[in-house]
Amino acid sequence: MPTPASIRLLIVDDHPIVRNSLSVLLDAYGPPMQVVAQAGSAEEALVQAEQTQPDIVLTDLQMQPTSGIQLIEQLSQRQPAIRYVVFTASTQDEHMLQAFDAGAQGFVVKESEAGELVKAIEAVMGGATHFPAGLKRALDRRQQQPALTVRETEVLALVAQGLTSKAIARALDIDSRTVDAHRANIRQRFGLESSAALLRFAMENCGRK
Repeated sequence: MPTPASIRLLIVDDHPIVRNSLSVLLDAYGPPMQVVAQAGSAEEALVQAEQTQPDIVLTDLQMQPTSGIQLIEQLSQRQPAIRYVVFTASTQDEHMLQAFDAGAQGFVVKESEAGELVKAIEAVMGGATHFPAGLKRALDRRQQQPALTVRETEVLALVAQGLTSKAIARALDIDSRTVDAHRANIRQRFGLESSAALLRFAMENCGRK
């Protein structure tokens, strides 16, 4: 039987010990796993991806100054054939949904067993997805959520512009407490844990609501 082609991997994490450990782990599987490059930042990853042409990018999310989510968005535009597996300590629904929306096909938390990571890589390489139960529940909740009301849409559009509740209230000629109530409803409905998360959500979604 012919030997299966290797899965070419680019590992992206801002902690050298994590990158090196993953490289040793995955290389130990031999074919079909082949770590072709490592990168300590999203900026370095863009260069390495161009040079090595990986099949899959295995990336952390919480990197500075450019996050793993931004890396996926930028690299997808440059090399659309690459697939992505997120490997992160974060289990927040918000982060998982952002990674999914950016284009990640696999998501593995760092506390998982090594076999879980290998399964995710193999699934994504085969054209499938590999998500934890928490992300599946979050996606189900999002699909079941009703659309925003007309007033909530107006509020969200102004939130996206960076306006305060008082400024939004003046713009819409309503009480600022009503604006706060709309903001709270939107946050609760979409599982947004902070005002910063609401702002990101507004900037990404208000134009499509």
